[in-house]
Amino acid sequence: MTGDLLSVSLRLSHGPAFALEADFQLPASGISVLFGASGSGKTTLLRAIAGLEPSAAGRVALGPRVWQDDAAGVRVPAWRRRIGYVFQEASLFEHLDVAGNIAYGLRWQRDDGAADSRDESRVGVDALVGLLGIGGLLRRRVDTLSGGERQRVAIARAMATRPALLLLDEPLSALDFARRDEIMDWLLKLRDGTGTPMLYVTHSLEELARLADRALVLSSGRAAACDAPEAALRQAGLGVVADRLDRLRQI
Repeated sequence: MTGDLLSVSLRLSHGPAFALEADFQLPASGISVLFGASGSGKTTLLRAIAGLEPSAAGRVALGPRVWQDDAAGVRVPAWRRRIGYVFQEASLFEHLDVAGNIAYGLRWQRDDGAADSRDESRVGVDALVGLLGIGGLLRRRVDTLSGGERQRVAIARAMATRPALLLLDEPLSALDFARRDEIMDWLLKLRDGTGTPMLYVTHSLEELARLADRALVLSSGRAAACDAPEAALRQAGLGVVADRLDRLRQI
């Protein structure tokens, strides 16, 4: 998908208190970090891209895949968008073991014209399990896993169907420092090993420094800047934050 763009133009109002007006394009590669303060609309935007906000109007496309274009009468349901979604909490199925959780998504896989078949995805799961280092966990009950292990399983489940785009909504917020550091390492391995573009939500400067190939800064529901991390922060009027980020990236 080299050269493709994630193109988003969305409008959404949650009463008089909040309005989302986001227009941007991002390369369909690497990790794009959606950065902003709490309440800036990061999760709402992510949900709208995934098709989980029915009142969001506009257009969402990834290269030739058009998931939403209200002007053309196109609205692909969330389950057919080939988008993986990792939430703040792992939200695993407690009645299934790790292998069952990872395999669950395959039963709902649909062909949207891509070359990936269900059988190919099953073969790809083996490589994914190795990439995320969870081969020894496959027969474990999920209620016996640590927080970091649960999130790795959640990422594997989201990736099992070879999504065209992976969305991650503050997946490290419930983890301690050591586990956060561990998962960031795994995410970088996943980026380099799969080529799947990721849109990653955080308000953590450390996560921005470690993970971002580029940053989209969101402010009061609007895309204020999109560029390399330090440049995006400065364009959004956050020069002091950009200086702190620069120091972090030099450590």
